[in-house]
Amino acid sequence: MKRTVITILSSLALLLPLHAATDDDRAISADELPAAAREFISMYFPDVRPALVKEERDFPDISYEIVFTTGAKVEFDRHGAWTEVSCRYSKMPGGIVPRQLVEKAREFYPDAAVTQIERGRHGYEMKLDNGLELTFSSDFRLLDIDD
Repeated sequence: MKRTVITILSSLALLLPLHAATDDDRAISADELPAAAREFISMYFPDVRPALVKEERDFPDISYEIVFTTGAKVEFDRHGAWTEVSCRYSKMPGGIVPRQLVEKAREFYPDAAVTQIERGRHGYEMKLDNGLELTFSSDFRLLDIDD
């Protein structure tokens, strides 16, 4: 029994550095982003300079993050599709947030602006400048309102 415990602990001690080595973030140039991400940036942030562009590797996933000099931040998946857009210090460019979500937010909160949107497998989470967070399904049904 003692030998089994020691063997297991030794194996874990050897595997931990291997796991830590797989998590790798590195700065890259905007030209190294996937084509879809570069197109998104040129369409929605054409005149804004990037302050930081990085590739994040969390085995087995690869994602990308770009932070602009305006404070806006965009995250992309490995294929270059946006997963999160945050514009807390600047205006969210029109066209990023799906029309159905904008209409629903305006219906309930006409004076609120979208500051962040996150797209996941099962839907969207949208933060408004009034402090509320709206959760939508992938077919744009409102599921939750959180403050």
